[in-house]
Amino acid sequence: MNAESLTRALRERAAGEGFDACAIAAADMLERDGQRLSAWLMQGRHADMHWMARDPSMRTDPRKLLRGCRGVVVLAMNYWPGREAARTPAARGRVALYARGRDYHKVLRQKLRSLAAWLDRTCGSTSRAFVDTGPLLERAWAERAGLGWIGKNANLLTRGMGSWLLLGELLTTAELAVDSGPHAEFCGSCTACLEACPTDAIVADGVVDSNRCISYWTIEHRGSVPVERRPGNGEWIFGCDICQEVCPWNESFARDDDDPFSRREELRGLDPAEIVVMDESTFRAQFSGTALMRAKWEGMRRNACIVLGNRGRAEDLPVLEAVLSDADPVVAGHAAWAVGSIGGRRARQLLERLAASERRPEVLREIRDGLAHVGGADED
Repeated sequence: MNAESLTRALRERAAGEGFDACAIAAADMLERDGQRLSAWLMQGRHADMHWMARDPSMRTDPRKLLRGCRGVVVLAMNYWPGREAARTPAARGRVALYARGRDYHKVLRQKLRSLAAWLDRTCGSTSRAFVDTGPLLERAWAERAGLGWIGKNANLLTRGMGSWLLLGELLTTAELAVDSGPHAEFCGSCTACLEACPTDAIVADGVVDSNRCISYWTIEHRGSVPVERRPGNGEWIFGCDICQEVCPWNESFARDDDDPFSRREELRGLDPAEIVVMDESTFRAQFSGTALMRAKWEGMRRNACIVLGNRGRAEDLPVLEAVLSDADPVVAGHAAWAVGSIGGRRARQLLERLAASERRPEVLREIRDGLAHVGGADED
């Protein structure tokens, strides 16, 4: 089977596995993107995601990951559920669309491995599958393969399917027909994503500063979220989709009813009051097998406190009171911040009582900051 025939067969097989697009790039060095990555790292844009700085050249040279690699096969699967299904129900904390069902890493990895096994059986090649946990600049490879372009919000954009895409890659020694690329850029003068980002995380075209990004703080960061960053999280309890929601390339796209990710109705939005007091075993029972596990039990409870504080509703004080003395100082501290953000006489009484008994320095700091925020107000 020659390269063209093998490539056609691979695309057909990929479609059979449920992938919506398949593009192929030659396994050369991504020099321009490597320079951009180095600059991004030098500027500290990766925050405390230290793994991003480990051997960055590996992310731009697939031959370091697979000896004899000839091609990078980029595969995409759409996850847009339609406008109504994407809507977050009232009074729920917001969850990024990709996390509302089975963990996409598991879904894509299974399909990629099946595709790799078929390819290797067919032509005696060696292939290796990656999802976004692997050391590849997957959006850069997708752009190089001609699948789409990296937009101003740093997401991969496509003219046919917008940006609601999850990517996976096969590195292979097989000889395949390479697609023309890189893809042309079609953002033009549009700045919708930059203007909509509530934390100004998009600091330049195609450059997101993780130190400002809601998705980073709600998913990747461990421990306390800096006080100045908490208001920016708004209603987001896991991830953020704002820069995709406003993108004009996503306005006209609609997919069929296929659902490879087994979306769950209850994950359209989460009740932060339930998450705050949820024990670890219940958390694992409800969310095991979903991407929400990435934030961990501790992180989700922390995030829920921030959402409650941002809402500022006095009716949430009882649930926050229940965790003000939580064994986890991060949860207790964020609950104290939320109480202070809600404010009022009852909030001040709660924090003053807790201040008299709390001994953990990090929690005491949060209590004192909360009291300073509440001030001497007498309102209920």
